[in-house]
Amino acid sequence: MATRDSSLPLTGSFTALGGRARGTGARLAEGVRFVGSCARAAASFPANARRLSLRILFSQIRFTAVDAMPIIAGLALLIGALVIAQAHAQAVRFGVSEAFGQLLATIIVRELGPLFAAIIVVARSGTAIASELATSRVMGEVTALEALGVDPVQYMVLPRLVGAAISVALLAMYFDAIAILGGLVATSYLAHLPPWDYLESLRMGMSASDIVLVVLKGAMFGLGTAAICCWAGLRAARNPSAIPQSVTRGVVMAMVYVFAVSAAFTISRSLWTS
Repeated sequence: MATRDSSLPLTGSFTALGGRARGTGARLAEGVRFVGSCARAAASFPANARRLSLRILFSQIRFTAVDAMPIIAGLALLIGALVIAQAHAQAVRFGVSEAFGQLLATIIVRELGPLFAAIIVVARSGTAIASELATSRVMGEVTALEALGVDPVQYMVLPRLVGAAISVALLAMYFDAIAILGGLVATSYLAHLPPWDYLESLRMGMSASDIVLVVLKGAMFGLGTAAICCWAGLRAARNPSAIPQSVTRGVVMAMVYVFAVSAAFTISRSLWTS
């Protein structure tokens, strides 16, 4: 009677784990090479291509920032009204109303504003970038550019990186401004807080470094999101079924990147101020 080798399931588990680790390492190496190619393309950017690149840059800013302003405004009004009204109610309840401005600056301005702006950009522009570049890859446009001596990274990637970085930085500030306005309305009608007291508490809880932090976080969110989605689109296989796979891969990785960078900023600030 044959005996069953109990080591086979364990060996198979180690084989699968090794395969996943090897695949992860290969993707990380591809990502590093992609970042290097972007840096090399930026350093050797030809002067005669600037006009076309500016056209793509402005088109990216229009789609990412301008077209997203209505949804950003609606979301910011709702979040600002709900979060700020609840924060003020709890601050008064526990007798820490003097810390309301600090709570507002921490919850809305430094954290939720850049984070929600980045999430909306990932959902809208990230999917568009990944699908557009994956389609160009499948249709042979990337190969045609290379045959003509045009660097696809210079033509397709760099303008989108800069445009997304500028757009998310602007949208983060726009989100904060609308959320503060929504909080002003909410506290005036729900908490019966005079507008000047609300603005004074906000002024005392914020500083110029908060604005710099919002712009920096927004720029990093936009730059990383565009880079990840461009990388996912350009590495698509040359068949139509690879397009949705590239979009899913790019959006998921960009979302993880956004939350990881947000957590890194929060931890770094906590360590710096402690």
